[in-house]
Amino acid sequence: MRAPASAVVLGLCLLSQQGQAQVTQTAPGQRPRPERTSDSDYGPPRLVEIESLVLFEGYQGQHILTEGEVEEITPGRYWGLRAAGSELLLIPSHEFNASDFDRAVGRRVQVRGIARKIRPKEYVDGPGGRKVDRDLLDDPSLPVLPEPSEIRPRMSVTVFALKDRTYDSAPKNEPRSGGLARQILDDPGSYLGKKARVYGQFRGRNLFGDLPEGSARTPDDWVLKDGDTAMWVTGKEAKGKGWKLDPAYKGDTKNWLEVAGKPEVSNGVVYLKASDVVMAKAPASGTSASPSPKP
Repeated sequence: MRAPASAVVLGLCLLSQQGQAQVTQTAPGQRPRPERTSDSDYGPPRLVEIESLVLFEGYQGQHILTEGEVEEITPGRYWGLRAAGSELLLIPSHEFNASDFDRAVGRRVQVRGIARKIRPKEYVDGPGGRKVDRDLLDDPSLPVLPEPSEIRPRMSVTVFALKDRTYDSAPKNEPRSGGLARQILDDPGSYLGKKARVYGQFRGRNLFGDLPEGSARTPDDWVLKDGDTAMWVTGKEAKGKGWKLDPAYKGDTKNWLEVAGKPEVSNGVVYLKASDVVMAKAPASGTSASPSPKP
């Protein structure tokens, strides 16, 4: 959501009070701060992978959550957020302390902010005939974007908040007691872009009504139930060498499976894009045990 016209006028007035230069060029975070609207005015954030932000322009100006590893591009000035070979430029909002980026270098973090593409600079006529950066008109409540550069990413996120997501040094093979599906549902940001391995009971094509009717993404999706939480498994059938489960047959729901893939949450439903499905033994106690997600 754009800031009100009054904010635009205020930003232009502030510029008109600065020096006599004909072109006003200001680095991110260094211009006078206008009376900005709350970041909640941009609507609730959407959970998006960095690769999608880089590839698809539809996220321009969107309030997003994404996750990756912080790296320093230019000491004390520019930082990047990288995951799976894709990278964003991190820009501190007016309320964000850029030194937090320095402290996060080399760590995996989740950031929340506004996605904006770095474009060639454009200046328009402002008060008194002075030229004004177009960014001040398009996003008056956000810092202006830097010039495009061959050494910096062309997609950016102006950061409102940062949360450390670096995993503890617990043994990687130590399983967590069941309910990984519930953990994904409760804290989807921790699993964004990561591969998880979920152990649960085959429930066919929602044969027991575990998930909302019509919530499957494709006709071939099937349900895996982990503890008290069910998820849709998409992209791979429930079959392997020498076995195959029928998603329309309740008799096959006695089977337990271990499914590896990347989870995401949409409208309160967990979806697991599967890369591997293997048959597993039913737990002796009747409860599941799910290994931790792989970082």
